[in-house]
Amino acid sequence: MRKLLFLNTLLLFSCITKAQILNADFENWNTITFDNIDTWTTQGKVTKVASAQQGSFAAKIETNNQGLLLTPGAMALTSAFPDGYPYTSKIDTVKIWVKYNIANMDTATIHIEQFNNVNLVRAGNRFVTAGNVGNWTELSIPMEALDTISNPLSILITINNTLDYNPQITSFIVVDNIRCYYKGILQTSLPNNSFETWTSQSIKEITDWTTSNELLSQFGIDSINCEQTSSAQKGNYGVKIHTIDIFGTFIPGGMVTGAHRLDAAQDPATFPTIAVNERYSSLSGYLKFTKQATDFGEAAVYMFKNGLLIGQGHYYQKGSLNTYTQFEAKIDYDLSFSGIPDSATIIFLSASDPNNASGACVLWVDNIQLNKFSLGIKNNQEKHLVYPNPFNNELHFNCNAEDAMAIITASDGKEVFSQTMSKGRNDINTIALANGVYILKIIDGNELSTIKIVKR
Repeated sequence: MRKLLFLNTLLLFSCITKAQILNADFENWNTITFDNIDTWTTQGKVTKVASAQQGSFAAKIETNNQGLLLTPGAMALTSAFPDGYPYTSKIDTVKIWVKYNIANMDTATIHIEQFNNVNLVRAGNRFVTAGNVGNWTELSIPMEALDTISNPLSILITINNTLDYNPQITSFIVVDNIRCYYKGILQTSLPNNSFETWTSQSIKEITDWTTSNELLSQFGIDSINCEQTSSAQKGNYGVKIHTIDIFGTFIPGGMVTGAHRLDAAQDPATFPTIAVNERYSSLSGYLKFTKQATDFGEAAVYMFKNGLLIGQGHYYQKGSLNTYTQFEAKIDYDLSFSGIPDSATIIFLSASDPNNASGACVLWVDNIQLNKFSLGIKNNQEKHLVYPNPFNNELHFNCNAEDAMAIITASDGKEVFSQTMSKGRNDINTIALANGVYILKIIDGNELSTIKIVKR
């Protein structure tokens, strides 16, 4: 009898083995050093190259290929878009040296504007069509006078390597030595016009994960909002994810499983990033949180089969936590799916609604895992009485505050219903919803509850 009990115990432990989430304790980091061009802002892939027309360096603009996401390359001389960089010289011609390879049916663009405050004074364009030019070639761009009375106060120059709506991987343009002329006379030099001045920056990035640092860099933002921390629940390191304030706009930090998976970082419910071979019940781990304004920290897991979303789990941290505390996000699978998923994506965010962040929250994360069986951790997520559940044509629940918000999302993560609710009992007409599993989010005052609901 004792031997049988021992064998059963071994069998139980073999059933609750963890999924192999790479670098789940965040001990492994890479040091990444890159150069940022001074004065100019960049998007996509803009790199320093030693093949220069003048001086030591030029700037190469390329399409950045990350997973399924292609980001066009661009650089701009601007300090206060759309007004541009302070520059008062009149110009009627801009000259620029280039080398390029532009794919068939593609076009690189050079666009120049001069402003007097918001009034457009002069403008010029040059379109570089398909072809390969391996030697330095000078382009001359005439500027059309649109306002002959006002004097220019600023200049805006943008250079793109490819079309925004259909970026090509092979298209690139190398630029150097930009000069401005008026009636044949060379005018005041543009700042860093020969791209000689660059600033090197080194950061530590989590191995086998994609962070918001990489996502921000695609849009010319070199701020860091996901970083290594020695405040760890296990081992030497954890991850510190924080919302940053950029010119009055709060930008949440985040990280997603998989290296260079910018596609999943922007749409985790669509793109699987890691392989699994079990029907896991939950995602768990440890976190701390500093709450600001009305934002919540979030941990989420999405399960896939053959590329289709078949289950998901969310945990929302609604209040501050000063010490690492274990959390659990229980996974809800579609009623029609009874098999084993083949892949998953895990994401953490310092603000659960990235498009409407309202404060500089900070989320620390460490030591995460997928569990075959739920750990039964009480997370205080379901404080509202929702009935009936399963439901048919109507759903009822109570709110504790005025102007509460109810949001229903389908199994694919898409929002199918949202409405402001009143204090007390609320009724939702659900006739238009198809049968299936949904997630009901109730934002009631400063609290967020998530509840799995089923229509039959």
